[in-house]
Amino acid sequence: MKSYPGTSQFTVRSSEIDYHGKATMPALVSYMQEAAWANTRDLGISMYDLLERGLTWVLQRMRVEMFRYPKHGESITIETWASGRERVFLHRDFRIYTSDKELLGQATSAWLVMDVVKRQMVSVPDFIMEVEVVPGQEPLPFAKGKLPQLQEPKYKEQMPVRWHDIDLNRHVTNTRYLQWILDTVPLEIIDQKQLLELDIIFKAESILGDTIISEAGMGASESILLHRLTSQETGKELVQAKTLWDR
Repeated sequence: MKSYPGTSQFTVRSSEIDYHGKATMPALVSYMQEAAWANTRDLGISMYDLLERGLTWVLQRMRVEMFRYPKHGESITIETWASGRERVFLHRDFRIYTSDKELLGQATSAWLVMDVVKRQMVSVPDFIMEVEVVPGQEPLPFAKGKLPQLQEPKYKEQMPVRWHDIDLNRHVTNTRYLQWILDTVPLEIIDQKQLLELDIIFKAESILGDTIISEAGMGASESILLHRLTSQETGKELVQAKTLWDR
């Protein structure tokens, strides 16, 4: 079977906006994941298809670029397609449009396959490899390479992992990680500036009962923040990210 692009429509709901009336980044990432789920379902390789085999999809990295955030009640279309393979990584791209085909944002992502019992990453199984990757559009540059390390944290918060933070894979959902990263950004930045770019790497899982330490500090310029989430119990780094804000 050849892969093919998928499209999904969403309307920005009141529970998904900030107090400026615009969709939040976690909401938009959630839309993109729903669009990816629908496209993989049509290809026979959705998370449910994998779970029947004791496997699951795990998001390893995502890079998002936003040009304009949709407002409450605005209808958007997300196009998504498998954009390539690289060793054990499967790449998927997204573009977000208005009903008038205005490009609001775009993203590229890298996914792994995990054994749900052993909690270990595995080689891409044959039934996924049999789906031929045929990008619907010119692929975006793969999200890869190292991010700068956070050396001097300036902002810090603690977040306990609770029941509603856990997803179908029985670990913290990645949109909650993203929310915790943004919750640590000081008000004078998150309120007065727009998040233009996000690059986030998911390095390890956390489960119910953990406590997460979210830290942030300045990057190479005033418009860049570096982020880190770690487990208070193990000291393990869970997430690393970089955000770019307008001036």
